[in-house]
Amino acid sequence: MPLIPPDPGAGPKRQQTAEIEISSVTRTRLLRGGMLFGLSQFVGMALGFLSGMVMVRVAEKPAVASYMLLQQAIMALGMALQLGLGPAALRFTPISRGQGGERATAVLRRRLLGLQLSLWALFVPPLVLAWPLLARKLDAPELSKATAFLVAAAVLASFGNLADSYLRSFRLYSLSAPLTHLLPRGLILGGFLTLLFRASRQEPWEMLASVYVGAMLLTAVGYALALLFTTAGESSEPRAASAPPGIREILGTSSAMGLRSAASVLFVSSSLWVLSWARPHEEVAVYGVAATLLQVMAAIPSIANFIVPQEFAVLYADGRKTEMERLARTAATLVAMLSAACLAGLLLFGRPLIRLAYGGPYVGAWGILIILALGSFWDSASGGAGFALQMAGHHVRLLLLTVGGALLNVALSLALAPLWGAYGIALATTVTLIAVNVAMVWSARTLVGVRTFVYTRPSQWRQALRLVRESKWRRGKG
Repeated sequence: MPLIPPDPGAGPKRQQTAEIEISSVTRTRLLRGGMLFGLSQFVGMALGFLSGMVMVRVAEKPAVASYMLLQQAIMALGMALQLGLGPAALRFTPISRGQGGERATAVLRRRLLGLQLSLWALFVPPLVLAWPLLARKLDAPELSKATAFLVAAAVLASFGNLADSYLRSFRLYSLSAPLTHLLPRGLILGGFLTLLFRASRQEPWEMLASVYVGAMLLTAVGYALALLFTTAGESSEPRAASAPPGIREILGTSSAMGLRSAASVLFVSSSLWVLSWARPHEEVAVYGVAATLLQVMAAIPSIANFIVPQEFAVLYADGRKTEMERLARTAATLVAMLSAACLAGLLLFGRPLIRLAYGGPYVGAWGILIILALGSFWDSASGGAGFALQMAGHHVRLLLLTVGGALLNVALSLALAPLWGAYGIALATTVTLIAVNVAMVWSARTLVGVRTFVYTRPSQWRQALRLVRESKWRRGKG
């Protein structure tokens, strides 16, 4: 459904209000999806925090650090094995729905899965040979024997990412959200509790990794079963389905997005590796706790990112840029409100929360957390600029900006980690995040013609809150 356009004859105050008006059907649909994802995300994070609390009670700091480093490696390889197929699915699947969508989505699905299988065949054998040497070079020799863990988890992660993107393209949020957050984190918590009941405080990192891979395997089975529910939505849109792109076009888009994902991984995961190079594992564990707690704020923009990209794809394909901008800025405004409240909560209660959850040795993570949280707030306020570029076909610009940000982050981290340790890494991450978001917002404005940054007028913030209240009221009446 389209957003309500401004009334040319309305006064200035009414005009400002109309800027962010959204039709009731669209508003309800998006807010329900966002709230479902938000609920699943925060409950999943609570499960993750409980898992962390249990983990530090069943394993010593070196084992915790090794487990966190392995997690970062799994995330990096999982995204490399997927090579941007998830973003490609989010871009092409929504516009392949509609009249004639049964054939269009079937062809697109075969092409996506075929490319995924080819990527596994291409990248897994070299990894098996290279990982032991790479682990030793990164000063984590204990992980050199983790090849089986790494390959299995990375393959499962890449499949789950592609399947989740496909489910989101059909707005199957009730399936995607629990599979993304609740199921895997609940399984990990259950596994760690089982280890706790064994009354051992010296579990090896291999045992922690086994729990992690087992949870990913069961989650992948859930994704495979959930894909059966997409059939009903193939022809449900009131529009003609677009023909599926050819393999070359999919591969071109996914390659750019895959390289962008690799750069994102370098941006995200290089922090722990650089810190591991510069400081002892104990400091890596403290920084890891801060990064874990930061998930509270990082989850907030992901609520909008869960539902907005697939809507961008259809709006841009149909030439409705005005509606696209209103959706982007309204989502950014709501997300920024939540992010500001979360930042205030971390300032006031972060230190006692860390002491309660992880114990006195980890209290030093609070200052690191606050520095990282400032960058996360700016990311929330910047809105979905990257997704606007991606869904409009400007994936090369998005790639260049992300690569530039990753290189800047690595350079700053290498310079600051020897001087200030974890605090230097946090500062490098925040500075880079702000710089990259400024560049992306500017690029979306100039290339796509869409502003994504948060609304700045108080009246517009109140209007955004009113949209949420009205949606809740209508849902209750329904």
